[in-house]
Amino acid sequence: MDNNIFSENEKKRLDQPLWMLICFAMFSFWQMGFIYFIGPSLTIDGKTPLPIDMDNATSLIAVCYVISIFWMIFFPHKVVKTQRIATGIALASALCLFLPLPEEALRFIVYTQIFCCCLMIGFETFLIVNYLSERCTIKHLTAAYAVAYLLIALLQNEFYPITFSTFRFIMVGAIILLLTFFLRMPTGRDSLPRYVKKSDALVAPKKMLLGTYILVFVAALMGVSGPAVVSDTTHGVFITNLVNAVASFCLYFLYKKAHFHPFRLIPALIGIAGLGYLFMFAATQVSSLEYIACVLIGFGLVPCQMLPLYGSVMMKAYPSRYISPMIIGLALIAVLVQSSMVEIFRTAPTMLYLVYAVTMAVLVFLYAQIEPFFLFTLRRRIPCGETVSAPEAVPAETSAADPLDVLSEREKQVAELICLGHTNNDIAKLLYISEHTVKDHTKKIYPKLGVHSRLELATLVSKSRLDK
Repeated sequence: MDNNIFSENEKKRLDQPLWMLICFAMFSFWQMGFIYFIGPSLTIDGKTPLPIDMDNATSLIAVCYVISIFWMIFFPHKVVKTQRIATGIALASALCLFLPLPEEALRFIVYTQIFCCCLMIGFETFLIVNYLSERCTIKHLTAAYAVAYLLIALLQNEFYPITFSTFRFIMVGAIILLLTFFLRMPTGRDSLPRYVKKSDALVAPKKMLLGTYILVFVAALMGVSGPAVVSDTTHGVFITNLVNAVASFCLYFLYKKAHFHPFRLIPALIGIAGLGYLFMFAATQVSSLEYIACVLIGFGLVPCQMLPLYGSVMMKAYPSRYISPMIIGLALIAVLVQSSMVEIFRTAPTMLYLVYAVTMAVLVFLYAQIEPFFLFTLRRRIPCGETVSAPEAVPAETSAADPLDVLSEREKQVAELICLGHTNNDIAKLLYISEHTVKDHTKKIYPKLGVHSRLELATLVSKSRLDK
């Protein structure tokens, strides 16, 4: 059951300082800012409409997603170098926007920016999932994202509008910071995690992985629907992004100071977002409720930006090169589904709010089924007798005993594999025993620990280890 692939990969993971992660988060600011200014009703230097075809832009975005997916699968060791090149091209094209460009040149520059930006969406997830430590990933998705979304909120406010002429300077600065991050990242095969091969004799925890991919899809769907819903409200985008920034920072503060893992707050945040969609539905009768809805949806966007963290958990359970491409593929499908839903409910937008509210309820249910397996995987005992412990956790000698200590050695092995999300068939293969024997062990484990299901077992053990 032990395999040094886990400990080897953990040693390779990076823990970057916050300033570096803020540089990395400038990707989101650049992306959201440029999208804001190329909107069909907005302008670049007075050119309205822009000399680009939005249908062509949409097709280009989809092509970029597909290219990034294949690139991550077949050339993972070249992703960082590709990021450097794409960021350099983006910087050069951004500088060109200071020139008095003819229409054809402007069209080419805009498409170049779209290509570089969208190509890098998948690569952002790839870098987080494959390179950053758990602590670093949380710091990036909370504290660094808080800075990025605060800047996005200020950029998209309607109180003191920022012109594109001003944004050009800010965009160049953001891309330079982003390039600084990529230039400091390691390159080559040795810096990547070791992906699982047949010779490793590992079995994928199918239940956990499948459940996580479904969770990723639903979260991605809500991540693209939230901004779309609030965009019809005056100041809605500003309010939502500002709340997202504040909530992200609060999540980081709780993690840093109180050792409170973000996973434990995600169900509450998703539930708050569900209320937001209900308030948006009620706002069709009482318009002032729109602003409350925007605030609530802002809280709900935080779990949706945690997709790379879900990928990091899957890498700890089964380090596959296909995890990042799958996340991006599901995100692309979510965008397409969101577009289809908008078309279907175009004549009945209020029904769309109810659909979103129900979807958030489904997301809470899905997360509740997966969270214990997440938390156990993060705190699993890796080979060589070490434990992947929480940052700044309470010293082990002062914490409670592991619930699995009451089990025999074989029962511990079975229990840990259950908590990782393996099926009975998987466990039998890993331990070289029959599936019937696995069931017998399970029948003994449950009464000893006072649980009645796999979910209860994973909840008990993961909570105990997370509190250590």
